Amino acid sequence: MNEGLIPLLIVLVGLAAGVIRGFAGFGGPAFIIAVLTWFISPVEVIDKVLVLEFFVGTYLVWDVRNQIDWKTTASITLPALIGMPFGHWLLLHTDAELMRRVIAAFILLATIIMLCNIRFKTRYSVPVLIAIGLVAGVIIGASYIALVLVSILLMAPYDRNETRTLLIGSVFILAGWFLILSIYRDQTSVEKVIAAIPITLSYLAGSWFGTRLFAGSTEKGYRRYVLFLLGSLAIVGLLR
Repeated sequence: MNEGLIPLLIVLVGLAAGVIRGFAGFGGPAFIIAVLTWFISPVEVIDKVLVLEFFVGTYLVWDVRNQIDWKTTASITLPALIGMPFGHWLLLHTDAELMRRVIAAFILLATIIMLCNIRFKTRYSVPVLIAIGLVAGVIIGASYIALVLVSILLMAPYDRNETRTLLIGSVFILAGWFLILSIYRDQTSVEKVIAAIPITLSYLAGSWFGTRLFAGSTEKGYRRYVLFLLGSLAIVGLLR
């Protein structure tokens, strides 16, 4: 690809990813990574994702600040942060590529199950949420894949607004933690933040548009779209 077109590609990918993130509450970073790593180095892509997720995550959280169930969000996310170091240890002692494919296969299977309208009939209790968070944290630490958490939340009897706000709150906390670690390790600098401004602005614009699309969506339409997105990302994970 002509190198002169890469900046335009980055902005357009950011815009499309923002629409996905704003509508579904997740999936934007996964889309950016899946597309841009074909054209620029994965390290450079991750640097941009960490920055843009902080700003857009802040916007989305502010947008739904009165709707987020912080007790449920914290019951999932804080245990996930505890589980992540154990997942990182596991990553150092297993085949990372095999692990990612197994996780992608699980996500795809969960998506197929949900497409058959099979879901849990009762809401998760706090102890169950904590257990889910710990397991998800280990998986995220071992593979950097957060979609297992998304799959498990989608299998609960939450409506579209509850599901989306839980995802927005959880992803914001997890992304913030990754950014803090990156800054602590001197992997994120002022120069990298400045370099990420174009894609951050397009991602923000897309997220704004995605939130407007969500407001006009139906329960069935939202769920169908999210399951399609989840299944597509799982297939990409299996084929890469």
